[in-house]
Amino acid sequence: MKTDRRTLLKQGAALLTYSVATRGAAQPARGPVWSPYVVYLNANAKAFLVDTHSDEVVATFPTAKGATLGSMTPDARKVYVSGAGEGETRVVVLNLERRQVAKVLETGNRPKHGLVNPQGTLVGVDHWGLTEGKLRLVFIRVEDDSLHKVVEIPVNNAPKGVTSMHNAWSLDGRYFFSMDRVDDRLVVVDTQTWEVETHPAPSVPHYPVVSPNGKELWLIHEGNEKVRPGIAVYDLTRPGRPIVHRMDMPLIGEEAVEAHHGNFTQDGRFFLALNRGPGNNLRGREVAIFSAVTKRLVHRLTCASTGVGHTYNTPDGRRAVVTNYGNNVITIIDLVGMRTVKDLVVGKGRMGHVAFTPDGRYGYLSNADGNLYKLDMARLEVVKTIPTGETSGGGQVLNVWTNIFEELPRG
Repeated sequence: MKTDRRTLLKQGAALLTYSVATRGAAQPARGPVWSPYVVYLNANAKAFLVDTHSDEVVATFPTAKGATLGSMTPDARKVYVSGAGEGETRVVVLNLERRQVAKVLETGNRPKHGLVNPQGTLVGVDHWGLTEGKLRLVFIRVEDDSLHKVVEIPVNNAPKGVTSMHNAWSLDGRYFFSMDRVDDRLVVVDTQTWEVETHPAPSVPHYPVVSPNGKELWLIHEGNEKVRPGIAVYDLTRPGRPIVHRMDMPLIGEEAVEAHHGNFTQDGRFFLALNRGPGNNLRGREVAIFSAVTKRLVHRLTCASTGVGHTYNTPDGRRAVVTNYGNNVITIIDLVGMRTVKDLVVGKGRMGHVAFTPDGRYGYLSNADGNLYKLDMARLEVVKTIPTGETSGGGQVLNVWTNIFEELPRG
């Protein structure tokens, strides 16, 4: 179609007007970048870089003992891997563009799970062991991978096991939420003032989840002989961040009891909480679904998976894939109809984690047998096995920044 000179002049004037009007104005924040690679973490001090176009391992990185958890920067250029094994002190920085280890940092006693903030400027690292009798949180600058701040928090009791677990960031990146499993507290660090708050949890805290609107923190606590496993909801908008709701898991017909992880659905309407079972008694099978608004139980499912740990949202938000610690079965849930779609046997070891392609066509599943399995999400069948030659797999699989494992970028 031919465009006359007058039309071109009008278009040019409109573009100039828009440019002047928006110059210096705040632009919408860019969402996280999806990597063309999947990073597969292995407890045997290795990480594998898999090209999703060829489904081949294109690089292998040395990491640290027990390094099964990590976090990707929002620009998908780096991954921070935490070595939680006995005697470990290292966080390993992987540069995906150069396909090399960029830096190794000593942070403290058994770094558990370094997590990059939504702005991609800081990494908060908690630790499975105390340092000189204190909980240690370390903050790393992403810009130059330097140690930015060390926060040490006194505890009152003796450790009952590992002393921390998982973390989350406020949506604006100011507050870092972590776990104190010695005194059963939620820890909140203000990364502008470096003030520290602690708030009691109903029982041993495990997993903090910030609500999609940023106004609440939903804390999964494990439960004990006196307190049922469930969720405590903290109001982040009120002074003192009080607990405003408590929800217990129904635990219908469960043979073993210990709450593990939880996450919101992609549309933010529901929260999925999982019963794993304690220690090596990995027989929990319940997924409890609560309304994000009313805080009431709306449905529950019993999975063929045992020791259920994670419900990974698909990119379109219509399904979730349940992975576990007890067997080699994944359970696929239809979140619209709130029903089980399929139970699928995969590999020879327990199932670990999932990363989806951005279009949701495929999922990459980690397994304790050390292999990565490519799942066709339309056919719900494994279409390829990507071997690594390493056992003790089942670690995290990453290809995009997330605040918690199971929720994907929204919007």
